[in-house]
Amino acid sequence: MENSNQTSPKSGRGTWAIPVLAGAFALSLGINGYQSVRLHDVNQEVDTVQQQVSALQANLNSIDKTLQDNLGVVRTDLDATRKETQESVNKAAMAAQIAARRHADKIVSNLAKSEAEKAKQLTEELTQVKETTLQANSKIADVTTDVGAVKQDVVKTQSELQATIADLHRATGDMGVMSGLIATNAKELGALRELGDRNYVEFELPRNGKAQRVGDIQLAVKKTDVKRSKFTVDVIADDRKIEKKDKTANEPVQFYVLSKARQPYELVVNEVTKNSVKGYLAVPKVQIARK
Repeated sequence: MENSNQTSPKSGRGTWAIPVLAGAFALSLGINGYQSVRLHDVNQEVDTVQQQVSALQANLNSIDKTLQDNLGVVRTDLDATRKETQESVNKAAMAAQIAARRHADKIVSNLAKSEAEKAKQLTEELTQVKETTLQANSKIADVTTDVGAVKQDVVKTQSELQATIADLHRATGDMGVMSGLIATNAKELGALRELGDRNYVEFELPRNGKAQRVGDIQLAVKKTDVKRSKFTVDVIADDRKIEKKDKTANEPVQFYVLSKARQPYELVVNEVTKNSVKGYLAVPKVQIARK
C-alpha cells in the first residue's frame, strides 16, 4: 500500500505553475498600465504640440495679414508717389516748354531786330556805294580826260626825247676811242638815261685839288680856265692817279678802270667856272674786269 503523503509528479507541477502565471499576469498588467500611462503622456504631448501648431498658425495668419495690410499701404503710398512724381514731371515739362517758347520768342525778336538793323545798314551802305560810284564815275571821266592829256604829253615827251637823242652826237675820246653819245646839258643827259646804255653819275666838283668820290672812282680838280673852257683833273682808280690835263668842256675824257670793266669810263664836263666844274661820269653797265 502506497503512502498517501507522497506527492505525485503531476500535483507538484501544478503547484509552481500558478505563481508563474500570476506573475506573468501581474507583469502583463504592469506593462499595460505603463503603456497606458505612456500613451496618455504621449497624447498630452501631441495635444500640446497641436496647440502650439495652432498658435503658430494663428500667429502666421496674423503676420500675413499684417504684411498684406502693410503691402497695401506701401502700394497706396507708391501710387500716390507715382502720381505726385508724374504731376511734378508734367509741371516741369510744361515749365520747360514755356521757358523754351519764351527763349525762342526772344531769339526771333532779336533776329528780327538784328535783320532790321542789317537791312537799314545795308540800305545805307548801298546808298553810300551809289554815291561813291557816282563820284568814281566822275573821277573816272576826269581821269580819262587826264589820261588822254597824259598820253598826249607822253607822245610829246617821246617826240621831244627822240628829237633830243637825234641831236646827240658821238665824238672820239682823248684816248682815241669812239665815245658813246655825248650830253651837253641836263635834258640831253635825261635822254641818255632813257636809252639805258650806261649808268650816269652827275657831279659838281670844287677846284681845290682834293679828291672827291664820284661813283666808284675819285676825281680831283686842279685847274680851270673859264675863257678857254678848259680844266685839268686827276683821276684816281685802281690805286693809280692819272692826270687829264687841259681838257675841253663836252670833250669825252676816257680812262680804264681795270678792276671794273673792259670798256672805258667817260668823264664829260659840261660847265667850267672859276671855282668848279660840273658834268657827269658815264660808267659801263657790264662790270667785268678787263684782262
